[in-house]
Amino acid sequence: MNEKMRAFYRVTDDVGSQHNFRYHSHDRFEIYFFHTGHCKYLIGNKVHHLQENDLIIMNGLTLHCPKPQPGTTYVRSVIEFSAEWVKPVLNHLNVPELLTPFKTLSYPLFRGVAEKDVNEIKTLIKNITLLDINSLDRKKNSLDARLKEGEASALLVQLLFKIYELSKLRLVETPSHSSEKSDHVNRIRTWIDDHFQKALTLDKIAASLNISKYYMARTFKDSTGYTIMRYIMNCRLNHAKYLLEIYPAKSILDVAVESGFDNSSHFSRYFRKHVNITPTEYRNQKAGRYHSHSVP
Repeated sequence: MNEKMRAFYRVTDDVGSQHNFRYHSHDRFEIYFFHTGHCKYLIGNKVHHLQENDLIIMNGLTLHCPKPQPGTTYVRSVIEFSAEWVKPVLNHLNVPELLTPFKTLSYPLFRGVAEKDVNEIKTLIKNITLLDINSLDRKKNSLDARLKEGEASALLVQLLFKIYELSKLRLVETPSHSSEKSDHVNRIRTWIDDHFQKALTLDKIAASLNISKYYMARTFKDSTGYTIMRYIMNCRLNHAKYLLEIYPAKSILDVAVESGFDNSSHFSRYFRKHVNITPTEYRNQKAGRYHSHSVP
């Protein structure tokens, strides 16, 4: 379950002078709610000066980092979820557009949200967290685990509906407005999200987007901290993890090809290098194991 979703409600840190929040990334979409404190939030090339009840959504592959002020209490709630996991649910409901704000908006901050909506968002995050989904992998095949996962996905869909509604009503970009550079990065990322399963080169991507290859590569790296090819490979690896966990009868070759790898040998080498176990071991160990790291 941990590869599918992680949830934390009202995580609190008393920030000392030596407390260090580092830049980090992950292969999930993120919903971040700021409760209280004095904090700047750095995402890509943007800096958000947070206020109480601010909401941020993002693609977690972009490097991001909170910078709370020393001597203050920093309180936030976080939901991280796999797009690959929730896509089938959204497709079944015929609302795949609910993921659009995470793909097309440039690390948006929602501010001045109505109290009713704020309370609904906090309640949904709290109820997801109360399901204790972060530890479900240990009893993944039990009825209780499957019921909790189903309930968590239902609550997440409600949260995505609310975010989609807010994205049309109260979107604020602070402190800097959308630039040509960030627009290009969003176009590149969105195009890759839709085509990573195919054979890709920088030339092909640049030609499809009608942009200079060298400007494209430099701009993407400057804004995200990733090269374009690394971003592509992260997308492929994340998709492969999803296929291994959801489709236990699917062959390793099929998983490799459907995720955009040249062949099963290349896939297996890359997977072992970055996950530290083979694809078969990942599948046999039920996937979604908890990788301990601090809450952002």
